[in-house]
Amino acid sequence: MYVGKRPESLRAQAIVQIRQAVVTGRFAPLSMHSEQSIAAGMSISRTPVREALLQLASEGLVEFVAQRGVRVTELNADLLGNVFQCRAAIESYCAFIVAARPRKDVLAALDVVLSRQEDIIDADDHLRWVEANMEFHTILVRSAGNALMDQTLASLASHSMRIGYRMIARKQRMRESLAEHRAIFEAIRRRDQDRARALAAEHLYVGMLLINQMFSDLQNGARDAAPKGDDS
Repeated sequence: MYVGKRPESLRAQAIVQIRQAVVTGRFAPLSMHSEQSIAAGMSISRTPVREALLQLASEGLVEFVAQRGVRVTELNADLLGNVFQCRAAIESYCAFIVAARPRKDVLAALDVVLSRQEDIIDADDHLRWVEANMEFHTILVRSAGNALMDQTLASLASHSMRIGYRMIARKQRMRESLAEHRAIFEAIRRRDQDRARALAAEHLYVGMLLINQMFSDLQNGARDAAPKGDDS
């Protein structure tokens, strides 16, 4: 029945739009938002917005504050470390499974994304890179045929993309990441399951190291900028 489906459609629409606002930084970390203001901005009622916020709160992207609304959570090094560990477990397994019997449509889809990533790097478009980068990983996991892993990656991907939008882009790192994607692709194409699994895990491990370095640099910068005490 159409009336029954519409709220679910509005809920899904709200989840996508609010998640995108958080991930891209349009809703800045620690910023406060009311259900009413979000609903007004989307021209929908508060009910699907609240349902969407409950979902995003379960993903750790927002948190409810009594009498005030919702607050966007701050980026957290420990949480992101856990995210990348979970992704490494999921994606290395999926690479192993996909490499056992690589389908032509999957290889074609991955190849298209890799070509798009090359064009994005040439254009030095960091924002498009974040999306194209996650698209490669999403295809890989979805192709393994495990719906639960697919759903889990969707929630973890928000955190990964969120830090991706915040990180200072290095064109060299994008090229390195593309090379790592291509290596995973080639291992899958050659049906080398062990290599595909190892490369997928290593790729996520490198990403985790870079994120830890970013947080370390931010902390060191904050300490350097802090007022110095009078030692006299």
